[in-house]
Amino acid sequence: MQTGKRPALRTKEIESKANVVASVEFVVRAALHDSVEDDFVHSIAGRIIAETQNRGEEDAGQISASLVQFGEALDHGISAERLGDGISGDISEYWEHLFDAETGYPKEEIQNEFEVVDLDLLIIDYVAIYPEYRGLRIAESVIYRTIDIFGTGCGLVACRPWPLQFTPSVADDEGTLKRLALPNVSKGEAIRKLRSYWSHLGFWPLGNTGIYLLSVSQRGCRASSQDSAKSLQ
Repeated sequence: MQTGKRPALRTKEIESKANVVASVEFVVRAALHDSVEDDFVHSIAGRIIAETQNRGEEDAGQISASLVQFGEALDHGISAERLGDGISGDISEYWEHLFDAETGYPKEEIQNEFEVVDLDLLIIDYVAIYPEYRGLRIAESVIYRTIDIFGTGCGLVACRPWPLQFTPSVADDEGTLKRLALPNVSKGEAIRKLRSYWSHLGFWPLGNTGIYLLSVSQRGCRASSQDSAKSLQ
């Protein structure tokens, strides 16, 4: 009798998840200086919310991103050299890999490959969905919605797929690890799966840098060609 009940419970769970309405609430942080490098780097924190008829609204996850207005900085007279030196942390690595240090424009190989139209850069740091709301493609929807809202004026969307459980700030936080309930797999396997996921969304690896890129001007075209290539394999 017990084995007969389990599928019914599972079906009920799936049906309840099908009625989830998800949304994202963004908070954007911007400096109030005047024409210094940090004025053109805006941090974006997104609270992902799920609503069901029975449970109401509750947190379903979070997204972290940054909008870097390289084009705006150059238009305000900040030289490429000063811009590159003034941006710190992970963003400077994106600058070094993607942009020419002298001109401030995309490197030739980047331009040829991704047909960059605008200079601003949208960086997606991570997306985390809580266990009870996984499998609903919420993360995919949040990523695309973030690009829709903040990608205007951007030539590229970039990310560096890295499992949160192997990020020092998360690895040492037992509460966060428990809440996320991330898969218990090796670092190599976790990285492989995460990179495969971002590739599925249309992001392409930039050599061996660990950076994945989506061209805003080519958005949709590459994803379609990628799906076609997979269907032929």
